[in-house]
Amino acid sequence: MSFENSLPSILGYLSTMLFNPNNVAFEASPITTLLELDVGSQMCEMLGYKEVDDIKPWGHIACDGTVANLESIWAARNLKFYPFALREAMNPGGPLNFITNSFRVHKCADAENLTLFSKLEQWDLLNLRVQEVLSIPDRLGNDYGISSAYLEHSLNPYIIQSTGKDILESKWKITRPPQYLLTNTKHYSWPKGAALAGIGSDNVVNVPVGDDARVNIDEMEAALEKRFQEGQAVYAVVAIIGSTEEGAVDPLSELVALRDKFQAKGMSFIVHADAAWGGYFSSMIRNKPILRSPGQPVPDEDEEEEDRDFVPTLALSDYTREQFEHLQYADSITIDPHKSGYIPYPAGGLCYRDGRMRYLLTWTAPYINQGSNGESIGVYGVEGSKPGAAAAAVYLHHRVIGLHKEGHGSLLGEVCWTSCRLAAHWATISDDTTQCIVVPLNKLRAEPDKDAVKEEKEFIRKKILGRSNEDLVNDKDPRVMEELRALGSDLNINAFTCNFRMPNPAKPGEWVDNEDVEEANYMNKMIFERLSVTDVGENPADTPLFITSTTFSESDYGKCVTNFKRRLGLEDESGQDLFVMRNVVMSPFQVAGGFSQKLADIFKQTLEDEMRHVVERNTISSVQHDFIMQGTDKIHLVYQPLFHMANSKQQLILSADITNPKERSAYISAKKTNPDKVITLRTTPQTLGDIVDSEAFGGQILGVDAPFMVTLSNIKVVKQRSLLSKWRDAKYPEFVPFYLYGDAKEKHIDHMLLKAPNAQLTAENVSISLDRELSDDELANGALLFLNRHERSMQPFDKSNQPTFFSPGAKFDVEVYNDTYTAVAHGPNLSRVDKGRKLASGTLTLPSSLFVDFHCLNRQDFKPESNVKHYTSGKMTEELKAGWKAMVDARLGLGGPGGSVRVETQVGVDVEMKDAEVSSKIAETIDQGVKGLGRTAVGFGGRM
Repeated sequence: MSFENSLPSILGYLSTMLFNPNNVAFEASPITTLLELDVGSQMCEMLGYKEVDDIKPWGHIACDGTVANLESIWAARNLKFYPFALREAMNPGGPLNFITNSFRVHKCADAENLTLFSKLEQWDLLNLRVQEVLSIPDRLGNDYGISSAYLEHSLNPYIIQSTGKDILESKWKITRPPQYLLTNTKHYSWPKGAALAGIGSDNVVNVPVGDDARVNIDEMEAALEKRFQEGQAVYAVVAIIGSTEEGAVDPLSELVALRDKFQAKGMSFIVHADAAWGGYFSSMIRNKPILRSPGQPVPDEDEEEEDRDFVPTLALSDYTREQFEHLQYADSITIDPHKSGYIPYPAGGLCYRDGRMRYLLTWTAPYINQGSNGESIGVYGVEGSKPGAAAAAVYLHHRVIGLHKEGHGSLLGEVCWTSCRLAAHWATISDDTTQCIVVPLNKLRAEPDKDAVKEEKEFIRKKILGRSNEDLVNDKDPRVMEELRALGSDLNINAFTCNFRMPNPAKPGEWVDNEDVEEANYMNKMIFERLSVTDVGENPADTPLFITSTTFSESDYGKCVTNFKRRLGLEDESGQDLFVMRNVVMSPFQVAGGFSQKLADIFKQTLEDEMRHVVERNTISSVQHDFIMQGTDKIHLVYQPLFHMANSKQQLILSADITNPKERSAYISAKKTNPDKVITLRTTPQTLGDIVDSEAFGGQILGVDAPFMVTLSNIKVVKQRSLLSKWRDAKYPEFVPFYLYGDAKEKHIDHMLLKAPNAQLTAENVSISLDRELSDDELANGALLFLNRHERSMQPFDKSNQPTFFSPGAKFDVEVYNDTYTAVAHGPNLSRVDKGRKLASGTLTLPSSLFVDFHCLNRQDFKPESNVKHYTSGKMTEELKAGWKAMVDARLGLGGPGGSVRVETQVGVDVEMKDAEVSSKIAETIDQGVKGLGRTAVGFGGRM
């Protein structure tokens, strides 16, 4: 939607923009206001809204879906509390007291019989049906002759617009505030809108999704039943018709059925469809209006016009079509023309099944009658001034393209075809024989049967991939189209992610799936950075393929992301979020001429490039290791770990001896000569496992004037803690934890690394005063020491937020506890202690020599640049930027005096050209640049 706009919409916007009409009021936009009203009617018709019993649907243009959603929340809130305002006005002495003994309405659970309105209880007032509330002003006018002006004046002191929600809730003893129910994968605008409307984001209740990212209907029914039993009203249930992350369509038909079911029980709520993304796909199920002269034959509906580049259309699945057919039963619908409507920004929209609902948003009571002539749209929405150009753009697009299956629907049908063809590539890039693993969110039909999945992938490779569109359409095997239609999401977004396999050390020649979620996320982020523009210095022309990304959080996606990780071969116990990539198809042209295969090849090459170094950093091999050396009586070695390198993913503290007298003497001398320096030991190439299991190992002493070799023996593990992501804590600890170890003469500390990113903070021979002396065994085994400093509030540490509290001479109150874990253990919750079993408390003072590292420990990128294949340089130089600016200036006639422009080339040569020459050269260069910047929604650049 950033690249593809229709020509009619662009023409409508640009031509209208010259007049700058403001659609806030009719007098400021007499033409474009009428166009917007017409556009609203067109959207309502496309969505399936019909005029029933003189109740007319109504729609209008907003700046975007966020504002449209906010407006729908505002309307739902006002509707829920409107009956209370009427009751207040009917109290003794009130302006409408005269109707108290005669005005009757239908209770929610009794649609046949009328009940005296003044006798309704709080629950009844909260749950009147939508049409029942909206019909009240008309009935008051018809039955009692109450004018709209009098009704407005009478209700104004009592409506929620005037009093606020809290006053009404307090007066009517509503202790459980009404709530919104919608899927966990909701758009961010919903909690934002609830906050702005005074409902509060806490009252936007998340309902879990299934593996397909659609709302779990059983969970939704359970949530409604819980609130019904507890007497808590519901403003609305929201169906997402095309989630922006996954292209999923919620089961609207079942949500409508739930509304009917609960209304029969006495609980009423609005059903809102957030079709900001998917709304225009309704055009795929609408027939073209037939305009013909008398006697002209009706064209055959099945007769299709020949496609331009033979990109066929693909109908919606039966499930998705059913949900679009049920849009007509939603009370309100958000729809964004600037998304799947191909309209320039800004152009959102909101439609009401009953147009009277818009009157709830004015600062008056609902009007009884009002025509559309001269109607000012601005009074019904959130916005003030709004561009009439947006309405003109939408109007011209609708009129030229047509909102039916032969117009806009045909284009989106081609988009669906293209999306499914690309989904076929994501589904088949990998199998059991490849080192890479690519898994789409939307399952293959054969899953979870592994053998059947192999057969299905082979069928896709043989019968779909590599074939032209004509071949696929003409294939007489019905399984081909059935398979193609089953691929991908409900609409035009394909979500997928990648993993990798490692060489199996136990079985040479075989692979084992990577289980580390963090490492899979890292690889996917690297792929995303290669195939997107995320830095101001990057040249968009150098990106060969554009993809987008999102994160599936455990809190939002629940079982959906858990099962997704299992399908990828990743562990799911740690509850880590999953980084996911997406391609969004807005143009049919990616599959013309077999171009989809080129896109898949680019992606696979990028995947293999990034996978190569990720596998390397996850492969354990013999390398040099650095240890901080502490103490002189009893030597302790503190390892310098790396969170993101398999060779170094351990927090390790060892005790050892230097048994050679000369080497020991040299070491002690070095410590005394360099009391303020951190002395380290660099080992010979080997693995940490070799070091821990060995009886002795050697290395070079560094950090002194003359490095020398030593051999250490009597190796004992004090603490060995895995730093694998699945063993880390989900949160930083409340207080700063350290391992405390050593002996009675020399005590040392090393910061516990419980979550990444973090900082290694190490000090030897600390000064510590405790109310109880620790035993030699307690120190030899290592205890847990907590500083009276809140770590959670300080983290994460980095260059801009350094752990300055850990400085020479700093003094802290401390508490010491037993470490209940063995010397070799893993998390999470390694710092958990029994507060009632404290060993000691006191104070600790840091020495002058400290080791602090927050850079190497957290380093992510270990790849040698020479080993990574890039399609392009990836960066736009300052010279290139200056050259582009000069080109644009020349095109706009902004050259220097004398009719010439000076352009500095990349080789530093000033070239002076006359106007005509500049125009020719600049036009040629800009044209080439525009071609190089050309993109489809999946995205491709000029370099393939």
